[in-house]
Amino acid sequence: MASPKTTVIGSYPIFPSRMEVDAYQQALERGAQDEDIVDPYLKTIELSVKDFLSAGIEIPATGQTRDQFTRLFLTPDHVSNIERQNSEILVKGPVKRKTAIRVTDVRYAKSYLPPYYMFKEPITDPYTIARSCKLATSAYTDLKELTFDLARKVLKPEAKDLQKEVDFIQFDGPYYSIDPYRQYIQQVYEELTRSLKKPVVLHVCGDTFGVFKELIKLKVNILSLDFTYNPKLLDEVARRNFDQSIGFGCVNSGAPIVESIEAIKSLLVQGVRKIGEERISLIHPGCGERNLPIEIAYQKNVNMVLARNEVLYGDAQAAQISPLRQDEYDPQGYFMVLLDHQTEQIFLSFNDYNHTPKVRLKSRSGEKLLHTILKMGLASDSQSGRRHLSYLGYELGKAETALRNNLPYRQDRPVVLPHI
Repeated sequence: MASPKTTVIGSYPIFPSRMEVDAYQQALERGAQDEDIVDPYLKTIELSVKDFLSAGIEIPATGQTRDQFTRLFLTPDHVSNIERQNSEILVKGPVKRKTAIRVTDVRYAKSYLPPYYMFKEPITDPYTIARSCKLATSAYTDLKELTFDLARKVLKPEAKDLQKEVDFIQFDGPYYSIDPYRQYIQQVYEELTRSLKKPVVLHVCGDTFGVFKELIKLKVNILSLDFTYNPKLLDEVARRNFDQSIGFGCVNSGAPIVESIEAIKSLLVQGVRKIGEERISLIHPGCGERNLPIEIAYQKNVNMVLARNEVLYGDAQAAQISPLRQDEYDPQGYFMVLLDHQTEQIFLSFNDYNHTPKVRLKSRSGEKLLHTILKMGLASDSQSGRRHLSYLGYELGKAETALRNNLPYRQDRPVVLPHI
């Protein structure tokens, strides 16, 4: 079995401004043409995906930035007989999905992914959604009836459409660790998963120690749990026989502090030792990250990835460098990087050793300059040439950082941040 992959649960704390949302809603209400409407949530999806990739997440998601996770799947535009009254969701008659809810956002998110990444998108569990609603109809006599109708008529068709776009379907059921467990949930998941072809993940956050024996009866492939909540859960999982693999939540999504790599490693080491690496398929935060400050959410994901790497692949090697000897200089010449803040350009010249520029380039993008240099074959195809290119990539990164932040730049010296 492949080593556990890093993923996220769902929500991520990147949101449009109130002004952007209001302008968007007003444009929709007055019937503006598509080209005149700027959906502010698309930018939040893009930034969430880019943050996930930058942090080292191997199976990203959309970030669920469009709305809170229960409201996201009960919008009047997509589901019949739903009414919003401030924070309340009213069910005013039999529910039925009218149009796909998450497919458009998933496709947009995937447009920012290289093809070698997998993708996972969460769907809120039907019981969880039913628990969040207020019944204003005689169509349903109790919570069970609404749960089954949500499963059959809203979430199952949504999952069938989504599975064409994703590698995993995830259901989020936080109430299973809070409410007394209801035995009909097993029937709900038989109904939900019967026609799904992609692996199904059930995520339950919070303290699942007492309910784990029930969760393993459900028709899902992966049980995604929060192991930061109750230390007894590890032993409970280790002693049970079950067919599912485990999603291992190892970062506390409810605490606005960044756990150290060593602390995350300690929990992962216990998990691998007690449960077994072969039974863990995913490594992820304990829950969604919507309520965290953005920089804390991002760094939690980074530290989680670094901890996973050290536990499974060992400590990283210390990088080393030695000064260049004269016989190691690139025989084709040397690069000079200069910055002009007035024209907002990075100027790059490739000089021979008589200091005569052989090629001169300019751009606001360090990446474009480096790509042009590679395309032109300016650096020699040798060990010294490759080292020269790595040095140049470092310098161009510094130059672009200085340009974008209006800071002084000097080649071969650090970029100095202003004192605040």
